[in-house]
Amino acid sequence: MASFQRRIVIREDDLEIDLLALFGSAKTGDHFLEGAEDLLSRDPGVGFCLEEDASVWILPMAPVGDKSIALYYTFDDETVILLSLSAF
Repeated sequence: MASFQRRIVIREDDLEIDLLALFGSAKTGDHFLEGAEDLLSRDPGVGFCLEEDASVWILPMAPVGDKSIALYYTFDDETVILLSLSAF
């Protein structure tokens, strides 16, 4: 059976600010991101990028209330860096 190594997930400070603004609670924001972190650590190519050579990827997230949420991130062979959230 082939094994693979999960990537390390790093959260940028801007993401933490976005989570707090969206949820008002760090704990609620953490719960919201847990599934995305697990998925992206295994397969960061699951999202999409808007331009072919772009280094920033987008993962659509579950809506929060009446707002659509997008998670912006970048990755390499060892890490996934969660950059920010956008609510629209």
